[in-house]
Amino acid sequence: MTSKEPQTVDLKTVEPQQLMGLRDQLEGEMQNLSASATALQSAAGQFGSSGRAIERLAHQESGQPMLMPLTSSLYVPATLDSASNVLIDIGASYYVERSPADGTDYCKRKVNMLKDQLDQIGQVMREKQRIMQQVTAVLQQKLAAQQRAQQS
Repeated sequence: MTSKEPQTVDLKTVEPQQLMGLRDQLEGEMQNLSASATALQSAAGQFGSSGRAIERLAHQESGQPMLMPLTSSLYVPATLDSASNVLIDIGASYYVERSPADGTDYCKRKVNMLKDQLDQIGQVMREKQRIMQQVTAVLQQKLAAQQRAQQS
């Protein structure tokens, strides 16, 4: 019968080559987690920026001139028709029309969700870092012992 619970292994019984492989694997996992955290931070920043833009837009009056972004560096002159509704990209090229208050709330909820995910990734990274330190310490002990044995 197999168990899905993690197995505990005494690192002192593991060969140095296996410890090196484990250390390399942990380093790779840490790099992947770090990249994921960076992407989540970027997304949280974008949702935060969108929420603030919706709040500013809600206070604008109809007929007011504005610059409409077509890309991150290309804007065209436009006139605000109405600030009573905004279109929100909910993913996979789907958009929903909401009031500015609902749009701001949506962005805040997304930011909070992403921050929760970042916290979870941070916990996993701290645990992996702790394990990697243990693996590195045992590996250094084993390599030092091998070196002493060869010199004797």
